[in-house]
Amino acid sequence: MPIPSDWSQQLSAFADKLKADSDLALGDEPFDKFVLTEAEPTASWEAFLEWLDELKGSWCFRGQREAGWRLHTSLDRAVLVEYEFPNSRGYYHLDREIEGRNLLFRFQQRAHQYIHNLPSSNDLSSWFALMQHHGVPTRFLDWTRSPYVAMYFALEEEPEEQERRSAIWAIDLDWLERKGSELLASEALPSVPDDPKVKAEYLNSLLGRTEKPVIVNIDPLHADQRMAAQQGFFLCKLIHQATFNQILMSMMIHPNTPERPVVRKLDVGGNHRIEFLKHLREMNIHRASLFPGLDGFCQTLRLDLEIKAKGEVQEPGPSISDLRKMLEDPATQTPKA
Repeated sequence: MPIPSDWSQQLSAFADKLKADSDLALGDEPFDKFVLTEAEPTASWEAFLEWLDELKGSWCFRGQREAGWRLHTSLDRAVLVEYEFPNSRGYYHLDREIEGRNLLFRFQQRAHQYIHNLPSSNDLSSWFALMQHHGVPTRFLDWTRSPYVAMYFALEEEPEEQERRSAIWAIDLDWLERKGSELLASEALPSVPDDPKVKAEYLNSLLGRTEKPVIVNIDPLHADQRMAAQQGFFLCKLIHQATFNQILMSMMIHPNTPERPVVRKLDVGGNHRIEFLKHLREMNIHRASLFPGLDGFCQTLRLDLEIKAKGEVQEPGPSISDLRKMLEDPATQTPKA
């Protein structure tokens, strides 16, 4: 979609209003103002490819089943507590730092009983990646460098909410890294920034010692097969007591708003799900290729059958009278032994 010519001015004006009330709790609600979202759901595979052509530079992607979902880590979702009383309702979060530390300790305490060759105790990024892999809530949010992998994860399951839309999110990695470096200027930078191992160790060290409203790109020192297959990595917020969306907004506000969109979102109508999954399967993007192992292969068999069933012309089954005739027809009776 073409970027509106006044996009930057509109965002800047909105950010100025937020800054004018410095005591205002930002919350997640304003986040939509910071995201350039396709006005209409993607109508075709070709339209999806055209959207990708608009993204210049280095971007990362995330697919989500429901278009109405924002960007929340599994830990943020797990510590959400909703309440409802006769005269009020709302929500709050358990202390993310305390709960996250507790989960890490308990995982490290027992993981050796199930897994060999564990990371060193101070390699937090690899520990969090391992926890994420096995379904433990963490402060990491999964992203991929492949928009096609993101599309698969958006469409693997049918959307259930009223609009029946899934979504692809995209973040400009060049902007994120540049902005992160500005906001972390006081931190000790690696002496060899172009060395991927040195950079990974530096970012890993930030997880245990830095609390700033910044999101960083994490490549764990010990990646697994899934991450390689999915071209995956993690984005991680360096403070607990704010959501991923809030920190992204903060980075886009201070000191100035970006001149072009750096967070984009593409909605995909559920009616295109099977068509798109067929395109992805032709590219060898399916559960078995993204999740090496028997479980991934079995899930692929299930989804293949769903694609086949929903891609066929549906014929009505036999009527009640047809079933009655079948029961009454001697030719359909099973002979007695």
